[in-house]
Amino acid sequence: MDVMRMAGFSMASAVAVILLRRMRPEMGLTAALAAGILLLTMAVPMVAQVVNGITNVARAGGVKDQYLTQLLKVAGVSLLMDFAAQTCRDAGEDGLAMKTELAGRVMLLTLALPAMHTLLTGILSLAP
Repeated sequence: MDVMRMAGFSMASAVAVILLRRMRPEMGLTAALAAGILLLTMAVPMVAQVVNGITNVARAGGVKDQYLTQLLKVAGVSLLMDFAAQTCRDAGEDGLAMKTELAGRVMLLTLALPAMHTLLTGILSLAP
């Protein structure tokens, strides 16, 4: 039921922001940002469920904690940078949004380096 509530809130907020921008353009951005923050706070309680689910599956599969930690960091960075980029787009700052996405990709590559190193080391150890 949370999905229906969040979808309804999003659609109602979009309509309210569109109407507000017609009457008071300077308030449209503020309303859009506030709606985005409220929607994010509605989603935060579900994050614990996702983390617990991923942790249980990873432990059942014998995944080491260090890899699980990296996976969760990658997921968090990806979601947060996407939210930041979309917020920039809402503000009409497409250039800043693209730079935010680029910064997020660089962060993701940085977080992936230890896993890539381990993978390459394993592959190279198999070579004669």
